[in-house]
This record gives sequence, structure tokens and C-alpha cells, in this order.
Amino acid sequence: MTDLRTEIPDFQSIMLPMLKLLANGESKTINEVVKSLATHYNLTDEHLKIKVPSGQMGLFRNRVGWTRSYLKKAGLIKYPERGVYQITDEGKGYLAQNPNKLRMKQLEQFPKYQEWRQTFSEPSAKEKVISRTEEQTPEEVLAATVLELKNELATELLDKLKENSFAYFEKFVIELLQKMGYGEFREESSQHTGQTGDQGIDGIISQDRLGLETVYIQAKRFSNNSVGSPDIRNFIGSLALQGVSKGVFLTTSKFSTSAIQTAIDSKQQKIVLIDGKELTDLAIEYNLGVQVDKTIEIKKMDLDYFEE
Repeated sequence: MTDLRTEIPDFQSIMLPMLKLLANGESKTINEVVKSLATHYNLTDEHLKIKVPSGQMGLFRNRVGWTRSYLKKAGLIKYPERGVYQITDEGKGYLAQNPNKLRMKQLEQFPKYQEWRQTFSEPSAKEKVISRTEEQTPEEVLAATVLELKNELATELLDKLKENSFAYFEKFVIELLQKMGYGEFREESSQHTGQTGDQGIDGIISQDRLGLETVYIQAKRFSNNSVGSPDIRNFIGSLALQGVSKGVFLTTSKFSTSAIQTAIDSKQQKIVLIDGKELTDLAIEYNLGVQVDKTIEIKKMDLDYFEE
């Protein structure tokens, strides 16, 4: 008897057909994409009824979802709105080369994919193949899978923070700091020192109930640009004018090498830098903007039970 599961293409095989499906530049919903790709691969209703091991999603739809995710990481497609996909100029440029395949190895040529991989410390396609073909224990495979899923969640969370408004990002940062156990927090988004070039203070953390010990924060929601040394110097200047010695600078992007060094060199003010990667790690750790999807129980023998 034929195992229909083996007839469902893997997510890498779906990459090029999916990109070609979007080639005309029109936006398509996830349902339209899944339906068109199912037709492309001659998949029947029986194929589409096959679920992932958890039973919560169709296997083919799940693989299309991973395909979509990696194409977006490479900058070949974008999401103009939730659940809707559209090809980018980079995607059109790649198709113009008449490629005969598109897999993880080919994605490594795209700067946006390289940046994403560096941000989340993802191994290259070759390293992934090597690691998954070595003799690994089930625990090692499980740990690697959990990490990959966490990185995927972090990527989606960071994209959402970059899409939303500056005001929303500041609100997110406020709530995150509260969840991390800091004391009373009062929003001070409109407070500025009034000095030329001053970037203002986005919030004040009162570390004790009386507000005797305070930490000032700055939140920068950047889509592409990294935070540079001038931004840190401006923040240090704001702290100095307020007579405050502690500050936290959070961003959705990265800090340049010079920005990091500027924070380190600051003697009077202690500056903590939190980039996009650490920001999403903290959000996931403190369950802000995320929720538990499923819990897997791993059981082992209770040897004490069998003691006579």
C-alpha cells in the first residue's frame, strides 16, 4: 500500500513553485496559495487530510507555511497584510534568471537571509544537513527542533514589532519591563530635556516604591538601520541632564560596534543595550505577545516504583 505521506513534497521543493505562483505580482491568500500548489503537485483530498504528528494542522499546509517563512527571510516575498503574500523586486529578479531550483543553499546568496541567519545564529544549510545526518540522540534532535521553532517565533515577533507604530513599540517595552519584575512604571513618552539634539526619554522605571532609585529608558523601533554611536551619546546626554546614572536602550534592530563601545566607555552612566534578538528572547521568556501552542510530555521509567 502506498504511503501518501511520501508523495507530499518537502518544504524546500515547494520554494520555487511558490515563488513562480506569485510571479505576476498579485497578492494571494494562504488558502489560494495552498490550493494552487496542491493542484501543481496533483495532490488529492486524501493527501491534504494528512496531518502533522500533533494532528493540529495539515502536513502540506504546514510545509507551505515553512516555505513561505524562508522565502520571506530571504526577502523574496513579503506580507502586505496578515495571511497575504506577494513577491518582492528581489523575488522577481531571481526569477528573471530562469533558475531551475531554489532551496536552502540558494537562499544563502541573499543579503537579507544572511542577516537573519547571523542575527539568530542559525547554521548554514550545509551545517544543518551535516548535523541532522550525524548520529544524534533523540534528546539532541528534540533540542535542535525546539530551538528552530523558537527562532521562527522570534522572527515573526520581531517583524510584527517593526510593522507596528512607534507608540505601540514603546507600550510593548513598558509591559515587558513590568513582566520582568521592575517596580512601578510611569510612561514619560512626552518628556524631553529641551536641549538641541536631545532624543528625549521614553520612560522611567522606579526600582523602589518611593522612586528613590530610577532607570531611564529609550526605545528605538528601526526596520533596517542599526543604532549608532550618536544615538547612545544623545541618550547619555539626556541621562546626565536628568541627573540619572542608569539607562536601558532597547531597539528592534542592532547596535553598531561603535555604539556598543560608547556604552561601555560611559563612566558616569551605566547603559544596558538590548537589541532585537535579546528583546524577542525576553518577550518569549516572559510570555509577552506569545502563548503556549502545545505541551509535549516526555515520560521515563519510574525505577523506584519497581523496587521490591
